Amino acid sequence: MDTRITNIDTKQENMNTKQENMNTKIENLQANVEAKFEAMNNEVRGMKMSLNEVKDGFDHLKEAVLEKIESKERKQEEITRDVSGTASGGRENQHIFVAGGGGRNSVEIFNYRQRLWSLLKPMPSNRDEASSFVYNNHVTVAGGYCRGSSVDNMIQMKIHPVPDLSINWSDFAAKLPTKMFAHSSVVYKDSLLVTGGYNADQRVFSDCIHVVQLKPPYTVKLVSKMPEPRFRHSIVLCDNSILIVGGTKSGKCKDNLSSVLSYNIKKNECQQLRALPYPVSEMATVKWAENVVIIGGADKDGEPLNNVIIYNIKTGNSHMLPPMLHKRKECMAVVIENTIVVLGGEDEKRNDLKSVEGFNFERFSWQELPDMKEKRCLATAVVI
Repeated sequence: MDTRITNIDTKQENMNTKQENMNTKIENLQANVEAKFEAMNNEVRGMKMSLNEVKDGFDHLKEAVLEKIESKERKQEEITRDVSGTASGGRENQHIFVAGGGGRNSVEIFNYRQRLWSLLKPMPSNRDEASSFVYNNHVTVAGGYCRGSSVDNMIQMKIHPVPDLSINWSDFAAKLPTKMFAHSSVVYKDSLLVTGGYNADQRVFSDCIHVVQLKPPYTVKLVSKMPEPRFRHSIVLCDNSILIVGGTKSGKCKDNLSSVLSYNIKKNECQQLRALPYPVSEMATVKWAENVVIIGGADKDGEPLNNVIIYNIKTGNSHMLPPMLHKRKECMAVVIENTIVVLGGEDEKRNDLKSVEGFNFERFSWQELPDMKEKRCLATAVVI
């Protein structure tokens, strides 16, 4: 009996030891589970914080844009007006002027207040991929692809005091540096800055920045060169500099560029800025306050986009705005009042478009506007 009792006691001690081991394992398991739950909670909290930061950033951007709209002190050039200011004569801009594109010589004008399109006198011949600007009370169309070849001449139409449906086109004495198309230009005081494009005389894609005097003797001067050629790109004027955005260096979309350059006109210096989120060409751009808005365009496969990027000129930071209602490349865009208006282009089915849509910063959304009278891609447009 003593032996049996001893055996029972030994077994009881073993069972107690196993129970203690089991309790230890359960405590360790519980601690591990609690640690994992805590780690998961920390990760979820981190994700929530990141999402809140993204949301806060977008909200700050939206608030900043709306503040710009509401500011009565905003200068006229903040909504893509020429620095010279000679076009408007003090009146409010309320018309969009569209010329050429798609092998056309037709010209039409949109009264933004009345939401009405009207045809003007056509240009002497069709023009594709020209540039246009407002200077000295005239709309001027420069260069482009015309009747199977490139041209270097400029033609103009008087728009002061109001656009007249009966006014004919006339020649302007100034000329581009060479016969060219798919270039980009902007007026600075009494000069036209011309960048890139296809140089038909030398049969090369241009990497040049030229200044063309718009007053006698209408001299042309090569002032700088870009790091690579640019074709179907865009430029905007920012105080005493121009911002040169995207494009392709070979004429093929597979060679699209995401790079952004700043050329200081007074210092005659060209520097590289932070790149866009993706390479793009054949897009439209407008200036909005301290930002450039890049609209649509073609990706590296040549497919049209409905993406809209807002790029801060000072910081180089980019954000995505709501996408357009339609995919467009080879389109045009202007700013009128508090709205970005995008016109024409080519869609994903390779159809030329006459549709027009506008992004209103107060509503922060896109809406359809009245169609143009004719389908247009690779046209040119300005606000008058």
